[in-house]
Amino acid sequence: MVTDNYHLKKLKELGINIKSTYIVNGKLLERNTDNSKNDNIVDGVLYEKEYFKDGKSIHKETDFDTRIEYTFNTDLDSNSDYTCPNCGVKEKVKEFYNGCPYCGTSYNIDYKDKELGNKNTYDSVLKSNTYRIVTLVIDIIVSMILSFIFIKLKSRTFNGFDISKVIILGVTMTLVLYYFFYILDAYIVLGPVKKYKKKLNEKQKKFWNRTKLDKKKFYNNLIFEIDKLYKSNKDIIDYDIIDYDKFKDYVKDNIQYVEITMYTKVIYYINGKIKTKVLDKKFVLKNNNKNIIELKDGINIIKCPNCGSNINVLDHKCNYCNTEIGYLGEWEIVE
Repeated sequence: MVTDNYHLKKLKELGINIKSTYIVNGKLLERNTDNSKNDNIVDGVLYEKEYFKDGKSIHKETDFDTRIEYTFNTDLDSNSDYTCPNCGVKEKVKEFYNGCPYCGTSYNIDYKDKELGNKNTYDSVLKSNTYRIVTLVIDIIVSMILSFIFIKLKSRTFNGFDISKVIILGVTMTLVLYYFFYILDAYIVLGPVKKYKKKLNEKQKKFWNRTKLDKKKFYNNLIFEIDKLYKSNKDIIDYDIIDYDKFKDYVKDNIQYVEITMYTKVIYYINGKIKTKVLDKKFVLKNNNKNIIELKDGINIIKCPNCGSNINVLDHKCNYCNTEIGYLGEWEIVE
């Protein structure tokens, strides 16, 4: 896959290795971008990512969506034939280790149905800086109010000296009560979060049941598109998907479109430092399935978008008008 090759070359030039640790049947297995150690992963859950610069650990990430399962299994006969289920290209198995050599679809990710009350959702909320800051603000306000009431009731008069006592007592109570408010706010905040997530979960289930779309193919096509978007950026060395929601589909000019909101944790390497940023972005994907005609021998023929001539999927361009043919996945990001 061109995008992966570019990405791995970029990491090598920067002297960066990304070690990804997966949990598989209770065991910790790993894969490294520098190929120093690559275990076979079958339905593994991503546990940790560690970033090394010239062999020295410089950053770790541990917050991942446990509903996504990854497979990197290279035990198959590397010289046996394999047909990409997305675009129909036939190549040897070894050519598919990093995804289809033509359309880029990896098929190494399986996104499980959301479970109501998913622990990952709650952990993400509790670990966020926003939650900690809001808890601290609530803690300070309540502590100051309580200390003011206490000092006011204990004092016959209220003067500047009493104000300083309110502040001192308020700060003390803030430090003492922070953990209490952290837990209390968890019950208060997570109630609405659970209710909101339950509503989104039901909507997603109805979406997949109604549309009858191939979920695995859709997600892998989407991830390939995201690969192109993020990994081609010179400052981005990695990214991980946090969540998807707000699925909506519609038809325009007899073409099916799906609109989703995606939350992505992006890892930047700028001026020798790692920076992490969570992006909340809406994407619209177009279904390209009608442009692909699958023949009996498994080779796909597509129509040139410029002149309409038949093009073998392996040619990468139209032999009649020389129009370059890009990604031929079933789903493609259009905006």
